[in-house]
Amino acid sequence: MTYSNQDLVRTVWLAALFPLTLTATAVRPAAAQPLRATVSTTSYGVAHVRANDVAGVGFGHGYALAASDLCTIANRWVTVRGERSRFFGIEGARDAQQTVTNLQSDFYWRALIDRDFVGGLLRQPAPVGPIVEVRDLVRGYVAGYNHYLEEVGVDRIPDPRCRGQAWVRPITERDVYLQAFHTVAPRERSWIGPIVDAVRPGAGPTTPPSGSIELSPPITMSNVIALGRDATDNGKGMLFINPHWRWHGPERFFEVHLTVPGKLDVYGATFQGTPMVLLGFNRRVAWSHTASVPMRMTVYQLRLAPGNPTAYEYEGAVRPMTARRVTVTVREEDGRLTERAHTFWETHFGPVIANASFVWSGTHAYALRSSTRDFRWLNQQYEMNAASSAKEMDEAGKRYLAEGWLNTVAADDQGRVIFGDRSSVPHVTALQREACITSPEGKALWEARQLIVMDGWRRACEWGSDPDAPVPGIYGVKRLPMLDRWDYATNSNDSHWTNQARQLLEGYDPIMGTERTPRSLRTRTGLARIEARLNGTDGLPGNRFTLAQLEAISMNNRVYSGELWRDALVTTCRTLPIQKGIPEACDVLAAWDLTENLDSPGAVLWRRFMENLGNPEPFYTVPLDPTDPVHTPRGLNSADPRVTQALSAAIGDLRDSGMPLSARLREYQVEERAGLRIPIHGGPGQFGQYNLITSGSGWIPGKGWQQVVHASSFVAWVQYTDQGPVGRSIMASSQSDNPTSPHHADQTLLFSRKASKPILFEERDIRADPNLRVVELCRTAEGRACP
Repeated sequence: MTYSNQDLVRTVWLAALFPLTLTATAVRPAAAQPLRATVSTTSYGVAHVRANDVAGVGFGHGYALAASDLCTIANRWVTVRGERSRFFGIEGARDAQQTVTNLQSDFYWRALIDRDFVGGLLRQPAPVGPIVEVRDLVRGYVAGYNHYLEEVGVDRIPDPRCRGQAWVRPITERDVYLQAFHTVAPRERSWIGPIVDAVRPGAGPTTPPSGSIELSPPITMSNVIALGRDATDNGKGMLFINPHWRWHGPERFFEVHLTVPGKLDVYGATFQGTPMVLLGFNRRVAWSHTASVPMRMTVYQLRLAPGNPTAYEYEGAVRPMTARRVTVTVREEDGRLTERAHTFWETHFGPVIANASFVWSGTHAYALRSSTRDFRWLNQQYEMNAASSAKEMDEAGKRYLAEGWLNTVAADDQGRVIFGDRSSVPHVTALQREACITSPEGKALWEARQLIVMDGWRRACEWGSDPDAPVPGIYGVKRLPMLDRWDYATNSNDSHWTNQARQLLEGYDPIMGTERTPRSLRTRTGLARIEARLNGTDGLPGNRFTLAQLEAISMNNRVYSGELWRDALVTTCRTLPIQKGIPEACDVLAAWDLTENLDSPGAVLWRRFMENLGNPEPFYTVPLDPTDPVHTPRGLNSADPRVTQALSAAIGDLRDSGMPLSARLREYQVEERAGLRIPIHGGPGQFGQYNLITSGSGWIPGKGWQQVVHASSFVAWVQYTDQGPVGRSIMASSQSDNPTSPHHADQTLLFSRKASKPILFEERDIRADPNLRVVELCRTAEGRACP
């Protein structure tokens, strides 16, 4: 298919210009047949849902999630309904990673609801609109969630965090689809402040002004290793899954197994509120995702019509902006409910934005265009759940190109491995960027952040299209990076260039990510471990992976910066004059085992050294060799005074706060939950730790690092055998955020011990679980429990 620039689709903003009429309470009439499902909950709260149809398995999934963690996801429903200010006030409790006020958030989500964003998309055929299976899953999921809520009643919810709260209500299909949009567009959410702050010059601000645009940092999700025929002990596929993700809040993972005999049998983890598995495995293929590098939006600079700040020039003509007024309910500080209104301004590119970097003046304004504007990703994800091979999974990716910010890496039972960026990348070529980024500010933002700010008055600066793209405005399959191999593929959030040390991917447009630049230490340590195993140089028997070796290697907690620099730093340390902490610190580091295991003396001291040193890039003595990105750059420039300053600061950090220089993470990296202080192994990925752990507190003198916020979460090791898939897993954050749940801390305690649990995939193993609980569910077409 081919598209002209004039035909480019902006789904949401066209929906704003041509409002549709879907009702707010339901987006699809209920089917006539009752919904039925069996929910079998095994040890650690894992839900196995079995039904005879897709709607039924969605029904059981929604019920199981509500029974496990209703209060957590209920908080998100408040967000996507645009009701946070109503229940929590403008400056009250925010939603997880929300960086704007509740009022700004409510205006944004209410605008989507008012323009019937969901309804407009549901009335479109695939690939833009949902396929039948997705619609059925969502319908069932909503019914299951509501079935549980009706069964227990709001006033009897076991979780005290939301028991009896007015903001806990039955959900609609629209809520689930809006949550799906929340999931697919994390980058766009970072622009909510500038979108809401775009006030017509002279009209006065309605919300506190935002500062200069602070783009959210690259999403550090995750590690994945896919091993194929030439890398495993049995010649079949093997996969390591470790998304580094939230431990708390509505975006935490939920472990689930969905079975529709003859149609679907998939196990893994998904975000709360998402009715299908996001990453995991089925009988034939296993997959996971990592964060993809490309930016998903561009900014257009507008030339305004003389004397009219709400009209802009385009190809010699003047186009009026469209004003959209939104009203939300606000709970004031005295408890009164009042109405607040805001006017959004929209262009054919998308919404007008404004902040200190993008000022809406009398002559210029700025508009944002995004590539993640529909529900194609749900179709793609469902077809991945049902795929029968790595190739078939990749074909689903090619069909939709809709994973808004994710790479996909897969291994199948035949031993084939695939990496592909199957996401929506704006079609803005290098030639187009050179011609259309003309302002000094735009050139600076591209160089510093790869943010594209183009001329908005020329048709030549519109996004292009490829004939093999499923929708206009994005790059097609042939221009996106891919690996198709029989040994391995991996990714740890760097660009496509080094997902395989033996096949570097080069020649792609820079919008896809950098090539021939230093890789992160986390990427390098992952590649080094894989290559050492396949070369037989890691001290273990043979030169192929067993499943047990994959688990041990991926969680050995070795610190790559320590491997590169520890010896050089110790040598430098021993040349320093004797003083407080010297030579004791030298001895501690020399004896350190180079890991961040719980009982590794020296791990705390090394991390404080690296945190004080900061970015390692300026301190290498051997530069990057583009033919060897795994082992270069390397070497420590000990002559740089900042190295000894960082070491002295680290020594002072520990000594001055009463901590021994041989401090261990067991005492100084802790997650508190269920009345327990649980020690957590692992550490920051930027220093070369594969088992990424991010503390919410940062360094606290005398206490170390407290409360995990973003870390190894659902971790799994899966291998295909002649008898089917086998594996082990651990939900490091535990299955439930409910503090009263028996599954609030149980797996976190397992993770602390570096233990895992067997994956129960076969029905016989599920039935044999000693803690099995089975619930039979049925709901009539009228929305009542079956007689």
